[in-house]
Amino acid sequence: MMISNNNSESGNCGVEYTKLIDSFSEKIRFKDHNINNSTNTSTETKNNSGNINQDVYSITLVGNGSEPPFNAKGLVLPSLGTLRIIIPAGLEVASYNPQIYTNYHHGTDPTSSFQRDKFYIFHKGKITGYNGNNDLIFEQKIEKYGCFDYYVEWEEVLSKDVKRGELGTFQINPMLKINQQVAIPSESICLQTFLTKCMGPIDQWEKHIENASKLGFNMIHYTPVQEIGESGSSYSIYDQQSISSKIFEGMNTKITNEDEKLLALSSFISEAERKYGVLGMIDLVWNHTANNSAWLNQHPEAGYNTDNSPHLKSAVQLDQALQEYGKTLYGKEINTIDQLNDVINDVKTKVLPPLKLWEYYVLDIEKEVEIFKNTYFSSGRVKEQIPSSCSTFSPSFLKNIISNPNHEKHEQIKSISKNGIIRAPSYERYSLHINLDYTYRVLDTSVTFSNNTTPEEQIQKYRDILSIVNLEIYKDFDHDTEAILKNLFERIKYERVSDHGPKLGKITKSKPLLTSYFTMVQYRDPLANNSIREIPLANNGWIFNHNPTIDFASSESRAYLRRDVIVWGDCVKMRYGQSPSDNQWLWNHMKTYTQNMARIFHAIRIDNCHSTPIHLAQYLLDAAREIRPDIYITCELFTGSEEIDYCFVKKLGINSLIREAMQCGDSSEFTRVLYRYGGKPIGSIQEPPIGEYLESCCSKNVGGIISPNDYSSKSLKPSLPPALFMDCTHDNETPYQKRTIADTLSNAAIVAMSVCAIGSTRGYDEIFPRTIDLVNETRVYNTNVNLSSGILPIRSLLSKIHLELSCNGYDEIHIHQDGNLIFIQRYSPKLNESIFMVAHCSFSIQQQDQDNNKELHVPCKISQFLFGAKITNAHINRNDWNTNTTNLNGIDVDCEVHYYDKVLNQFCQIHEYNNENGALCTTLKLINFKPGSILLFRGEIPKSNIQSIRTIERLILDENKQLCKSFDNVDLIDMNVLLFRINEEEKQVIGHGAYHVENPVGELSFCGLQGFVTELNQIAQYNNLGNQLCENLRKGNWAMDYIITRLDQRVALKSVKQWLNQCFDQLKQLPRHLIPMYFYQIIITLYRFATNKSIEKMGNSFVRDNDSWFSRALAVTSIQFFGVSTPLISNPNVLEGVKDREASLAAGFPHFATGYMRSWGRDTFISLRGILLVTNRYREAINIIVGFGSCLRFGLIPNLLDCGTKPRFNSRDSVWWYLRSIQDTYNCLPTEKEKDEFLNQTKVYRLFPPANYISPISTIAEIIQEILQAHASGIHFREPNAGREIDDRMRDEGFNIDIDLNLTNGFLYGGNRSNCGTWMDKMGESTKANNYGEPATPRDGAPIEITAMLYSTLSWISDLYKLDKFKHGGVEIIKSKDNNKIDILTYQDWSQLIESNFEKYYYIPPSGDDKKHVINPNYVHRRYIYKDVVGSANVFSDYQLRPNVCVAMSFAPKLFNEQHASKCIDVIRNSLVGPIGMKTLDPNDPNYHGNYDNSSDSGYKPTSKGFNYHNGPEWVWCYGFFLESIVQFKHFPSISTKNHLINSLLIKHKLYIQNDKRFSLPELTNREGSYCRDSCDSQAWSIATILASLYQLSITKN
Repeated sequence: MMISNNNSESGNCGVEYTKLIDSFSEKIRFKDHNINNSTNTSTETKNNSGNINQDVYSITLVGNGSEPPFNAKGLVLPSLGTLRIIIPAGLEVASYNPQIYTNYHHGTDPTSSFQRDKFYIFHKGKITGYNGNNDLIFEQKIEKYGCFDYYVEWEEVLSKDVKRGELGTFQINPMLKINQQVAIPSESICLQTFLTKCMGPIDQWEKHIENASKLGFNMIHYTPVQEIGESGSSYSIYDQQSISSKIFEGMNTKITNEDEKLLALSSFISEAERKYGVLGMIDLVWNHTANNSAWLNQHPEAGYNTDNSPHLKSAVQLDQALQEYGKTLYGKEINTIDQLNDVINDVKTKVLPPLKLWEYYVLDIEKEVEIFKNTYFSSGRVKEQIPSSCSTFSPSFLKNIISNPNHEKHEQIKSISKNGIIRAPSYERYSLHINLDYTYRVLDTSVTFSNNTTPEEQIQKYRDILSIVNLEIYKDFDHDTEAILKNLFERIKYERVSDHGPKLGKITKSKPLLTSYFTMVQYRDPLANNSIREIPLANNGWIFNHNPTIDFASSESRAYLRRDVIVWGDCVKMRYGQSPSDNQWLWNHMKTYTQNMARIFHAIRIDNCHSTPIHLAQYLLDAAREIRPDIYITCELFTGSEEIDYCFVKKLGINSLIREAMQCGDSSEFTRVLYRYGGKPIGSIQEPPIGEYLESCCSKNVGGIISPNDYSSKSLKPSLPPALFMDCTHDNETPYQKRTIADTLSNAAIVAMSVCAIGSTRGYDEIFPRTIDLVNETRVYNTNVNLSSGILPIRSLLSKIHLELSCNGYDEIHIHQDGNLIFIQRYSPKLNESIFMVAHCSFSIQQQDQDNNKELHVPCKISQFLFGAKITNAHINRNDWNTNTTNLNGIDVDCEVHYYDKVLNQFCQIHEYNNENGALCTTLKLINFKPGSILLFRGEIPKSNIQSIRTIERLILDENKQLCKSFDNVDLIDMNVLLFRINEEEKQVIGHGAYHVENPVGELSFCGLQGFVTELNQIAQYNNLGNQLCENLRKGNWAMDYIITRLDQRVALKSVKQWLNQCFDQLKQLPRHLIPMYFYQIIITLYRFATNKSIEKMGNSFVRDNDSWFSRALAVTSIQFFGVSTPLISNPNVLEGVKDREASLAAGFPHFATGYMRSWGRDTFISLRGILLVTNRYREAINIIVGFGSCLRFGLIPNLLDCGTKPRFNSRDSVWWYLRSIQDTYNCLPTEKEKDEFLNQTKVYRLFPPANYISPISTIAEIIQEILQAHASGIHFREPNAGREIDDRMRDEGFNIDIDLNLTNGFLYGGNRSNCGTWMDKMGESTKANNYGEPATPRDGAPIEITAMLYSTLSWISDLYKLDKFKHGGVEIIKSKDNNKIDILTYQDWSQLIESNFEKYYYIPPSGDDKKHVINPNYVHRRYIYKDVVGSANVFSDYQLRPNVCVAMSFAPKLFNEQHASKCIDVIRNSLVGPIGMKTLDPNDPNYHGNYDNSSDSGYKPTSKGFNYHNGPEWVWCYGFFLESIVQFKHFPSISTKNHLINSLLIKHKLYIQNDKRFSLPELTNREGSYCRDSCDSQAWSIATILASLYQLSITKN
């Protein structure tokens, strides 16, 4: 149908129109937001079912535990609920019994008013005490809307000082209430702006409101209702506390009293709400007042004047001179640049010189010299001495100035210019003076000024110095003069010459050359006998690109003198100061004004907010909220900086920022802002529902399972402030002016589809051809608007659509832009329905029609066409706007509108088909869809899809326990397959590896769930649906099929596979754009079940019930290293009959995953304690011990195992890690029977049995004895197959293995300069740097950790022998080679021999105690530490500080003097501890090089080809032993204090593992924790030693 301006009645739009309007009303779900009448408005926490809101939101503090996250950006709670503030364990403040305070008042009294400066205790949550391991949880029910602050307070232990952290903020945006019955979300606002002065008397307003309501607007924005100033501008308020009398003109009842005015206005706004469901918003103008405001004469202190702001005196002088000059040009015009240049030249040559403005800048040199004469040489003056601690110059400077006196003079001038001049507070001419105290101190300490010069010479030098200082100041003056002339030029050019300016014409009194910067008021001065004097007040304005946080009228700015301000001559700028005490009258005046408006109106629009001092706005908004706690706040905020926007929003609790569609220059920009101003992408990630099992896991520990937050809480993150998106504002150009008339409709429709509050201005829908003049307009709006004419009926439809979208949860959006076509889909996850709109933008008349007949893809079935519309004809008479002198009328237009299916063949055609996945798709072909056209329709997911979604949700909730039960028969090796397995492992087992998607994601970090979860967590964190994994999921089912197929590897995973198959079968039925979200929910749910079940299966209370989520995370991570890949031992006789006998422990990923590189003796047994024993995997630990024991040869176990086929026996320490693991395993076994069976009945099939062995089978006890005996006898052999076949870098002598027992001290000495037998085993690879074949760290001799592990083993075996649990009491030795007599060295004697010599040989004491120790002082470069090695060929290396001492302290604490060890730990902490690893060499050591790069062959020997692998880079595994050494030797007031220290040292580890793609810790880092590309991403011993240290912490008494 056609709608034209010829229709006479608003209800005459036709039956179909009425039907469509009614259909929207039926669909809008106000009931979802209804307010329970019995609930107080200040405690709205009930939903429509009456249940208390259970949403939990969390804020985790950072820094020392008192700092708000995200640089203290404000955080917004999406709804009322519970706010949880977390202080993580280990952060400094956690240990000081902190308390959180907030100005959120949680009292029960609903009438209690908000007081910003009054703070209350923020209630603690479930965890009330701090044991050093648990995060501190503070919880508070949030039951009121508003913006609130919080801070942490604590008391320092030693000083007893009370400290306070940085202020943080949280905000809850209000739910708007209509008649206290219906609540609507703030994004459902449909606002219309009215210029109050154009509404006529108040008795005519109802018709305006009635029409606005019929058009679907639910909020009216009124420009100020106060008396306005002489200029007529709506925003130049004459009296803030006086309602405009014009509003009440012509009424039957005369209203003049202000109270009556307020009451009448309030009654009208309330009646508009009651009768029409329309709320009211008012403009508040705080920054300025009208230049003729009467109260300025009584209170000139309210503005910036030359009394309270004397720095403006020079600006006043300049302004007055410019005004006088302007008067000389009355009657003249400036129409050309040449004429303008003449004016500027006059200003430069005639106006400025007589003013002598430089006198306001510079020093009066003669006056200052006179003062110098009278004071500097005074006998009473105390002179500074040379040199002096107070001297500005350093001694080294003074030594050099003799030879360079000009340099000293330059420094003097620089210093005096910076600190030696002061401005008198009067700011008169020559008010700049010398700071005598400072300047004389500079001169007194000057060699060239004070020495060998006469007073006359000094006076002249002083004069010279001041002249140069003045010269620099003159430069400032010159720059400002240039700015003055430039600003004058640009302003006059815009107003009188430029085509885009107003072209003011002749210069007259009413149109002066320049608007005055100052308003003169007549003040009767009580201090001067009430005489009247004229006071200049600074007018307000704005500065282009100015930082709004800086007051441009303050003494810090010269903006008024430089003429930087684009001034509003009718507005005087307000001067508030920093607090009410600075200007009590003004603050009270504006508070009363604000509260008067808050009593009447539901919402506030802060005018010119960016120029409002934040502390003032905060004060006044608090006053407003005191009257109306749920008042809605919006504002203009043009700061030019997102950071400053954030600051305003968080400090003021702003609910939306005004944005305007007409500012978009093209369709691309329009699309961008639509995304930016609200809404989530369709298919946005939502957390899965939590079923009974996972809920119970959360309730066990508030920290969740393996992450800091439990599954049910939502971590708050900063978000962009919501927008109030206007199609056009009341003070900017209309579509007719800026674009085309046709775009009026498409622009409004696009805005209506946005996911935020929307607005328009009166006259937009009537198509006013120009913006209403805010200053000069005197006409009024037409009350007799035909609502069935033009685009007005369509506005009603668009408003209804916006309300439905907002209230029915259509909060997801997709926008497709194709040329000037914008295709918008709004989707409701709650309803599984969509509303679509296609709009053809019309930015210019010249726009081509190439978009008129395009095809668009609709991702679902079109269930209903709503309507299509376009403007077909505009009856433009350019004089109509000006000829009507009483009413404002717009341009008459004709519209073509079609409803429901009648749009077909008029606007579009459709083609439905099934795609390759069987999903229904629709192609929409546009027909003659001209610029300005719009088309709206509904779409829905097929019912079968909705059923699939419901099935997925039921499966996720696991109500029938199917998923929970599916883990009954799953063990941790099954979990290794389900959760982990890297690419190389999987390839070795089944021939293909990890799932791969397009870059930048590429190959997933694991084949199992963790690989997907790592990426999914990143996607969820930022709702990044553009991630390549999401794209892969949308394109096909490959990921689902991959996950399902690989579960066939383990029989025990069959039930898990069945559950997953059920989920994926349903998932594959859904529209492709929804698959990533539901895939996320399915996989995350399965992952959570798997990780929780893994913890349960470990059965260790330390892991399961630990207060620290980090311990559980490490335990779950440990699963990734132990699994079936490369067999531990290929010989089937070893571990015959054992389930999963092939299972082995990988050293790290990705470098040590498979083949001969997977299993290393040293890595395995450093890791075994944490990976297998702490997690209660004793059987697996024994299997590993047996496997390596099978390869025992020469008294050593292999380092490189290679499945037992080609093991290498080149490691001296691996066997001691092996023996320590045997000891740890024995001690972990729960019963004496199991311990005995382990030692004496566990069978080890020997692959290299000694020649004298009858059977190839040994017990663990026999293995132990064989190792100890071999070392006592001495080990001397050449590696089997020595040569390039097994090591192409080793020199020949390096293949010779020698280990001997020193019977003097009990230590084992071994190695040589050509091999490296400990973990520091880097062999040089660079021929260029001449380090090829040279060990970087041979550590020959007796390494400290080997000595400690030897002692630990001997002590343990000795104790077992005494208890008759080990049959050997010692070893056979030959004391004298001369007689070959065999003696027995008992284990007790051997251990005591070591104990009695350890401190003597290893400790490096203070120099006075050297004689008590075996010390060569020539090599000592650090004291109070322990040697790294004893007896190395390179003596210097003995004395190096390395982290190996921490291993010794952890395993053999009895060897150490407690005080020595404690002091050494302090040195280590200060010198070796990095963010997550330990420096492998003292940074003070000349060989220290902290960055490892194995590929660099620079020719520099210490680092070429990674030669510094163990000479600086920070290894993570050592960190665990550093923590254990603290546990062993540091004493604390309580267990919680010790726990806290350990957790404080693990802060960076926690952050690392949360963000790591392999959910692990690396092998090593470079200097200070920086990334090392050659490191393994995930290393077994890094996880193991830290987990083991935490276990030790849990069982060790203080």
